[in-house]
Amino acid sequence: MKLTSLVPDAQARVRGASHIELGKGGLWTHRLRGGPLVLSCTAGAVWVTREGALDDVVLEAGASYGGEGRGLLVVEALEPAQIAVADGAERTARAALERARAALQEARGSWLVLLSLAALYLVWGSTYLAVSVALETLPPFLLAGVRFVTAGALLYGVLRLRGVPRPTLRQWGAAARVGVLLLVAGNGLVVVAQQWVSSGVAAVVVSTMPLWLALFTTLRAARGPRSAPEVSRGEWVGLLVGFAGAALLHLGGALHAEHAGALLIVLAPVAWALGSLYSRTTPLPEGPMAVAAEMLAGGAVMLGISAVVGERLAAAPSSRSLLALAYLVVFGSIVGLSAYTYLLRNTRPAIATSYAYVNPIIAIALGVLLGGERASAATWVAAAVIGAGVVIVSKARH
Repeated sequence: MKLTSLVPDAQARVRGASHIELGKGGLWTHRLRGGPLVLSCTAGAVWVTREGALDDVVLEAGASYGGEGRGLLVVEALEPAQIAVADGAERTARAALERARAALQEARGSWLVLLSLAALYLVWGSTYLAVSVALETLPPFLLAGVRFVTAGALLYGVLRLRGVPRPTLRQWGAAARVGVLLLVAGNGLVVVAQQWVSSGVAAVVVSTMPLWLALFTTLRAARGPRSAPEVSRGEWVGLLVGFAGAALLHLGGALHAEHAGALLIVLAPVAWALGSLYSRTTPLPEGPMAVAAEMLAGGAVMLGISAVVGERLAAAPSSRSLLALAYLVVFGSIVGLSAYTYLLRNTRPAIATSYAYVNPIIAIALGVLLGGERASAATWVAAAVIGAGVVIVSKARH
């Protein structure tokens, strides 16, 4: 029996298969173990028989034979020939392995999102208290500048040792612009204001940032091409609920500013929202290198501001302040900003910025546990409202 092909897609399926040369009368045998197999004759002619099969098969050049089952498969060359053998079971296992890898990658991405959110909720919630401690013996811009330059240099050095390419001139420029918005204005104004306001009120004011981001996102989408995702109705509800909870926390907590400079903190969430939105489209370096470049650029600007305004150390910094500074460098900067950048690139803006509603709770709790502050019943009610806002934002979809 002569066959042109028993397998329609045989030629595609035997790419990368094993190729075997047979002289006239040469034999090739293979013990089938239940898995599929495709055999193609690419030159000459061969005779194929399988133990238990009713008919023998003659394959000429271009013809293929496919089947599965058990038994001994025997191929004899009727003339000098070449055959290609593809083990379907091997391909099936390879495909299953690829599917498993894809599933693990997806699961890994989900875990990275959860871990990044946990880092922002817990670590950034604690940085307000750490800043207050560091400010006891360090001036604000010097504190912030040293924090980000040190963190940026450490992260940059590690990345370069791992072979990550250095940013291009264009990427440095983009990182500097984002760094000024996020760090100099967004973070620096908070540090300045914390000379006169508590860590709790600072966290409360910063919690308005997602609302500003939602506003800027909507305005940007309405201007022309949809370069930024619109905010859904559900996200608006969550944002407003969260803001209401933050307002209740502020009003019920009797937190008041006593210096005009404290009003600068109102501009901090606006600048942070602008920087977050801008970072999604600007040509930043890939991955953590973007964080390192932003911290180096932003920290350098803050050190320059410190020199211009004439900040001086009245005495040697206390060990307490230096420990707080070290915590801000490692956790508040390297861990926190890396997590935030990952979330901005891999989740919706409302998810990435939901930390702002949780941070006031962490800040108030740490104030109670470590700073001797008192939390009223209104504070705990506000905590529940803020938590509800975070859940609504997380569940919202278009």
